[in-house]
Amino acid sequence: MTGAATREESAAAHGARWITAALVLVGLCNYGYALLLTHLLDVAAYSTFAAGQGLIMWASTVAMVSVPWVLAQALARARSDAEQDSAIRFAKLASAGSGVIAATVVGTVATGFAGSATALALALSTFVIFLGATPKGSLQGQERMRVLSALSAAENLLKNGAGVLLVMLAGAGETGALAAFGIGGIVFLAWWPRTPRGTGRPWLAAVANRDLWRRTAGIAGAQVVVSLFAAIDVVLVALLPGDRALAASYQADAALSRVPLYVGMAVAWAFFPSLARRATGGVIAARAVQMYAAVALPVAVVLATTPAPVLTAVFPARYGAAAPLLKYTAVTGLAVGGISLITAFFQAADDYSCLWWLSAGLAGYTGALLVGWRVGGITGLAAAGAAGATAALGTAAYRLVRRQGRGVLARIPLVEPVAEAGLLVVLRPHLYLWLAAATLVGLRAAQLFLRPGARPARGPRRAAPADRGIEEQPAVSLAIGSERDQEKTVVTK
Repeated sequence: MTGAATREESAAAHGARWITAALVLVGLCNYGYALLLTHLLDVAAYSTFAAGQGLIMWASTVAMVSVPWVLAQALARARSDAEQDSAIRFAKLASAGSGVIAATVVGTVATGFAGSATALALALSTFVIFLGATPKGSLQGQERMRVLSALSAAENLLKNGAGVLLVMLAGAGETGALAAFGIGGIVFLAWWPRTPRGTGRPWLAAVANRDLWRRTAGIAGAQVVVSLFAAIDVVLVALLPGDRALAASYQADAALSRVPLYVGMAVAWAFFPSLARRATGGVIAARAVQMYAAVALPVAVVLATTPAPVLTAVFPARYGAAAPLLKYTAVTGLAVGGISLITAFFQAADDYSCLWWLSAGLAGYTGALLVGWRVGGITGLAAAGAAGATAALGTAAYRLVRRQGRGVLARIPLVEPVAEAGLLVVLRPHLYLWLAAATLVGLRAAQLFLRPGARPARGPRRAAPADRGIEEQPAVSLAIGSERDQEKTVVTK
């Protein structure tokens, strides 16, 4: 790997650490928020909140990558200020338009399990979240991962604070808890990017840009499917008839088990500009997979082996069914996070054929959930969902290997997670020994993820036309910056 490629990989890994730390913090805070609401809301109200949160997660996942990734990709490949301004104008229009559509869908679905006020709160929150897509894409395209991380954390803190106040002081119940998502989204609106004033022609040119519309449709379509992997089980258990306490237990477990999804999204966010700017034959993709596995595998192992007394201490007594379900939701969360990351590799290379096998995987996953529920109720749904998600991940991994070779999966650490799983299973009956071992597993995962590499070199943010003689390129043509030009810049400095 050339020096420029090494620097780019290091820069992407450095950004991944920042954004992952922020999104993992967001995930933990979201879970803390949901956990607090298990004490503040009754079971029926919490089940409504959890289903609404599932819809918000679906909308947020789409909003985080559809327009933002198109904008980040365009900024990474832009060769002039005019191209950048056109991309930003397009992102503003697309985020507002897609926000209206998503808000309508979310509000309509919410009427099936919530009242009109709650459905309206969900719709408005969804619209605000989509408006924030443009500043997120602008920061991602400029690779300002520290700022993006700080704003993501601030958005979550504002959301949690507003939600607690609305529930505890205003007595707004699940409606206030869900409206808080929109209040938190205001943070990103303060960073709305500006474009030079002009006549209507620049806006018309942005609207008429077929290439950006094609990319938006491809990325959004694939991401809608990915986000459904993360949300459909939580919404289904709210819609299907059955014991509400058992359904709420599953939803609480699912919220905790989504930590790997946050990790996968964070790594994809940080590596996406590099993947979009250059085609590396799998080198940078392999590093991204390694970073995801270093955290997601240990997290899944710890969750799957968590002793019942730990969950009893965390959840109220009415969520007593959480312990036996967690081992299944942990596997599902790991698989969904992997699917999300692998999909990003195809999207960065403008390969939207992934939509077809993703859709097939989602159909199989949904069918498994329904069959499992028919056979064994919520427990059957959880077990079948884990199997369906794992099968979908296997399909995604196979497609990735077909495209970039086996080397893209060669860095995945397998020996340590297997050994850790065996140790935690043996120690599970001994609470304090398990807690000590789980702590060590977490510290080891953090060490692997935060392992220092070369500090990213500061270079020009703009990319020149690509030089295909540097590395083997895939079939997809990418207008990207040449390594040769970057190396000359570094030598000149």
